[in-house]
Amino acid sequence: MPKPKHKLTPTLIRGLKWHLEVKVGFQILTKLDCRKVSARILTEFGVTVSESTLYRLFVWNKNDNLPYQHTLEILANYAGFPSWFEMTNEIYSLDKFQFMYGKIPGVHEHKSLLRHTIHSDSLSPLYDFLEQFPTELDQNKKLLIGQELHSSLKLNPNDNFNFFKNFSHLPIVRSSFYEYLADPDFTVPTYEQGLIFYLKDLKPTSSSKDLQDYVFANALLLRFYFFGGNKEKAIEIGKYLYEDLVLTQEDLDSLYVFPAIRYLCYRILYNEVSTGFDDEYWDWLKEYTIKYCLHATFLEQRIVIHTVLDTLFVKPSLQKIMVTEFMEIFAALFNSFPDYFFELSLQQKLNFMNPNASTFQPIERL
Repeated sequence: MPKPKHKLTPTLIRGLKWHLEVKVGFQILTKLDCRKVSARILTEFGVTVSESTLYRLFVWNKNDNLPYQHTLEILANYAGFPSWFEMTNEIYSLDKFQFMYGKIPGVHEHKSLLRHTIHSDSLSPLYDFLEQFPTELDQNKKLLIGQELHSSLKLNPNDNFNFFKNFSHLPIVRSSFYEYLADPDFTVPTYEQGLIFYLKDLKPTSSSKDLQDYVFANALLLRFYFFGGNKEKAIEIGKYLYEDLVLTQEDLDSLYVFPAIRYLCYRILYNEVSTGFDDEYWDWLKEYTIKYCLHATFLEQRIVIHTVLDTLFVKPSLQKIMVTEFMEIFAALFNSFPDYFFELSLQQKLNFMNPNASTFQPIERL
């Protein structure tokens, strides 16, 4: 009896590709990317999906590939689903969710209704729409809303002030836009003002959630002011974080890895503008980073190592040394990237490793 084959719709191809990209941590754009994904499936799952199969599915423009059911089951399992059936249900569910705010999945020549409301500053119906979503909304749906908000605000021909003033307290905006789509490079106009509204009424000593949000937003502001040359503001924010706020190791352990490692790393920036580079603190941070990453997942390693290396722009020679050291110590992480990673320049390596969703957005193609 012949094995069953399937003709996949563009929706299923887009969705399958996105879930695999989230799993492997890089976009599948070339034959070399397909080769690495194939190798990782074999290494991590002990089964084979050929490079050519992945290439025909995700890179080759002609949609005439007919994958076997067995292949689809392997890919769905690798992406974290119990079956291809469960994965297709999730993909179609996310597509329907995007229709709710007027986005046509896979179509980029038309603006979504959400984007139109932001660009025309007609925010009242958008407020009512976003207010309805609970904090417990599915993570992938939060990512979709966050991506559309980030993209709409980034391309807004008008000022984003009204949006930040009126929406920054909404739970779905805080989690989907500010936290899931954090923008440390401040590519969104008036993002600085947005973070100030995000920080309003936070009391870092009242709860672990307020503490995490306080550390997260102030750390981004400190980095922004430091690399923007605003020494006075960098010192002001640094005092909030490292003098007014006294954190124990237990406090740090209660934070998600991203704000926690930013808090530890950006002390280097505060030291730099206040007293100068602190070699003793760097030695401690380096040891802490290595110990933490030895027992961390690939994603956690990527977050920590990228944040450390990004901070070391203050010491370019040390940054270069640490790239080499980290690549040696955490070879398994770096070998999980496509082979061309090792031929990239230092800046390109850092760009590739950047784990921020506002930079790495395969979800855009859903």
